[in-house]
Amino acid sequence: MKQVHILAAPVKTFWLNFHLAYACQHSGACCTSGWPIPVEPDRVIPIRSLAARRDEEWLVPAVAAPADVAGTLALQANGHCVFHGDTGCGVYASRPASCSHFPYVCLIDRRGVHVTLSHFCPTAASLLFAPEAPIAIVEGPSPVAGFDVPEGLDARESLPPLRSPDRLMTWEAFSNWERAEVGKQPTAPSLADAAVLFEHARVAVPAPWAWAPAPADLERTWQMLVAPAWPRFAPVAQRYRAAKVVASWAAYTDEGLAAVLRVADAADAVLRVETIRQCMSAGRVLDADLLKQAIRHSDLLLVHYADPSVLSSGTKS
Repeated sequence: MKQVHILAAPVKTFWLNFHLAYACQHSGACCTSGWPIPVEPDRVIPIRSLAARRDEEWLVPAVAAPADVAGTLALQANGHCVFHGDTGCGVYASRPASCSHFPYVCLIDRRGVHVTLSHFCPTAASLLFAPEAPIAIVEGPSPVAGFDVPEGLDARESLPPLRSPDRLMTWEAFSNWERAEVGKQPTAPSLADAAVLFEHARVAVPAPWAWAPAPADLERTWQMLVAPAWPRFAPVAQRYRAAKVVASWAAYTDEGLAAVLRVADAADAVLRVETIRQCMSAGRVLDADLLKQAIRHSDLLLVHYADPSVLSSGTKS
């Protein structure tokens, strides 16, 4: 009998159109965050050759780590990566995989790879201000060269998300729902409701980390410093919310679409509170620079600090 080889279909990758132009601009935000950066065993020799220094000067040995982690990159006294300097990354060509994957946040399911970005990255945050309309989900390349399937939540063995407590969607219906949802304008919560949602996100940060409470007198500050300029930035807020709908890990929790919308609503609220914080700190009416900083701080909380399972759960009354 003749053997027949069946080739697997290419993996499709889906992006929001305003994210598709992303390319690292070497801002250094990820390199100076103080985060531990794991190093894979197969990266040690290439990094060693570029670093031109002894391993103990740049590699912190892993303790009880999985086999695919050789250690973490050492940090300078200021918390910056040992290889970050005035000219950028000293080992960029052989950087660890986690560096290559930042700021991508990926969800993999039976439809393909779905990509959104952490807007803690200044370059990613700037893309929200690009005049791209209307918002659309489009096919594009893999976000990480050499990885058809990048790191992310792998839900390929999962059922489609729940539309209601007792009804699953079809994959086509899920895609149609996403395409419709990303085009919607955010329904701004009252500042009282935003404060509740913000607090829920804040307490989702696990110890020993913490996030500052919302500033006092939100309503007065909003009216004085944010409200006059907020309508001008409505498209930016809409794109930010869309980025919380696409590639949402919350879709594969026990509450499905309800959890996705809950995270998107929390993002709306956190952005409003962090915008107020930035305007108060600067002592001036909202402008693009202040909003960009508010977006970066919002995603630092939502993407990097908060426990996603707590964030996608309902607020407590």
